[in-house]
Amino acid sequence: MGERPRTGQQAERRALVADLIRTQAILQARSEQLQEIFASRWYRLARFAWRLRRGAVLRKAGPPRMAGEGSFAQPLDSATAELDRREPAPGPPPPGLEAPRAGDQEPARQGESGEAATRLLLAGHSLSFAAGLARRASNGGAVVREDRWQTHGAHSEEASLAALAWADVVHCEWCLGNAVWYSRNKRPGQRLVVRFHRMELDTDYPGEVDLAQVDAMVFVAGHVLERACERWGWDPGDPRFEVIPNCVDPDPLQLPKLPGAQFCLAAIGYVPRLKRIDRALDLLELLRRENQRYCLVVKGREPWEHAWMAGRDDDRAYYEAISERLERTPSLRGAVSFEPFGDDVPAFLQQAGWILSTSEVEGHSVALAEAMTSGAVPVVIERPGASEQYEERWVHGDAAAAAKAILATEARGEAAAEGEAARRFAERWSWERLGPAWDELLLTGRAGRPAGIAAQAQT
Repeated sequence: MGERPRTGQQAERRALVADLIRTQAILQARSEQLQEIFASRWYRLARFAWRLRRGAVLRKAGPPRMAGEGSFAQPLDSATAELDRREPAPGPPPPGLEAPRAGDQEPARQGESGEAATRLLLAGHSLSFAAGLARRASNGGAVVREDRWQTHGAHSEEASLAALAWADVVHCEWCLGNAVWYSRNKRPGQRLVVRFHRMELDTDYPGEVDLAQVDAMVFVAGHVLERACERWGWDPGDPRFEVIPNCVDPDPLQLPKLPGAQFCLAAIGYVPRLKRIDRALDLLELLRRENQRYCLVVKGREPWEHAWMAGRDDDRAYYEAISERLERTPSLRGAVSFEPFGDDVPAFLQQAGWILSTSEVEGHSVALAEAMTSGAVPVVIERPGASEQYEERWVHGDAAAAAKAILATEARGEAAAEGEAARRFAERWSWERLGPAWDELLLTGRAGRPAGIAAQAQT
């Protein structure tokens, strides 16, 4: 039996020693864990990207250095726009878009004719694409509310039931679990509109939708409509099916380009792997063989910011290889800058003379449309639907063909003219052009495709 403490002071000292021993053991265990982390390739990738971004951040206080004037093309902080198209964690809805409550049946205002205003409900896990729809509908006299889902298929059924009881028209942003639930629960007399992006093609949700209860299904691109009909056996001639590309607001985007923009390639979003940032690096290497002034600025969330990345070994290996390539390739060193996710897209695009779309698949790329609206020349690597969406001279079979086209355009002194041509081309995606189709779908209750809208947006 151990010796009993003779005083309170001895007992206190023994307790302190025991605490110190436990703390030492904890620190030793943490030290071993940190050593394992520091030795991992994933840590080296994160640290390298941090060094790249730190270099840009430390220079923000000084004048911006554009392509050909420094090792990084610098971001400028101003304006507002959406980026990467990934919604943050659900939070309180903004003013005017509160979720309906049980018993909340009366609209807040009346239309010009004196009739009750349309009650429009936006439902989905990510409503960033629907923000323009909400503004336009509200300006058109509708009362707009949200049913924001937690994930593709998770929601509060109590909240959704209250929203359903309130709404005249339901717009499901994404054809996912929200479209399944509302198609199975809508009431007689209610109107249901679903917008189908490309991502849904990789899920099983569309096949679970009660299509008979859908009044209109809007696809963001013709090739997305075709692929959906092939997979689920739908009739591509269904009059409820229509193609309306994503809309762009040109006003905040048409800012003057900065000096050196003609040598600056830009890319918005490089996660997941199918975005193929490696193709952008291939292109940059080819260009810098001819002119060292070319550089690449990439904007978006980093790979390790996505929780799902931890479970995808192939994706992690891909980004580790990208990191090693940036470190080891002399022609790329100092020529690539990674800018953080943010709302400064219009200002970011001021430095972009060329906008890259190197993805294996896309629906209708909003980032590309916004950049073209800013006057950046599109550089699209061939993928399904690209030739139907963009001019032939902007779509290339591979990085080598793209590099050849860029160098030829620059040699002729036509980069600025091409940028203006891209800006004019992008007018087809403006709210002025496409907004009336949405007014008919959401506010006037017309079923069937708006004459000429799909063809107008695609040609």
